[in-house]
Amino acid sequence: MLAMQSLLTAGIAWAFYVYNGLLAAQGALYGGCIVMFNVWMTNRRMQTAAKIAPGNEIKIFYIAAIQRFIYTLGFFILGMGLLELPPLPMVIAFGCAHLGYFFKKP
Repeated sequence: MLAMQSLLTAGIAWAFYVYNGLLAAQGALYGGCIVMFNVWMTNRRMQTAAKIAPGNEIKIFYIAAIQRFIYTLGFFILGMGLLELPPLPMVIAFGCAHLGYFFKKP
C-alpha cells in the first residue's frame, strides 16, 4: 500500500511542479508523506497489538486512531504555519494518497 501511495504522491507532486512550481510540489510531497506516515504508524501498531496486549486490541486501535488524528492535525499545522507550504497542493495530495487504500491487496 505504501508503494501505491508513494506513486500517487509522486505523480501529484510532479503535476504541481509542472503547473505551479517547486513550492507547490513540495507541499504536495509533504501532504502525501503525512498519509504514508499514518499508514506506517497504523501498520506498526497492528503488528504489535496482538503481541503486547492480547484481548485489548480494540482499545489499542482506538488509541492509535486518536494518535493518527492528532499527528495529522499537527503535521498540517506545521506544514502550513511554520514551513509556509501552500495548503491546496498539500490537501489535494493528502486526499489522493488516501486512494492508495483502494489498491490494497486482500
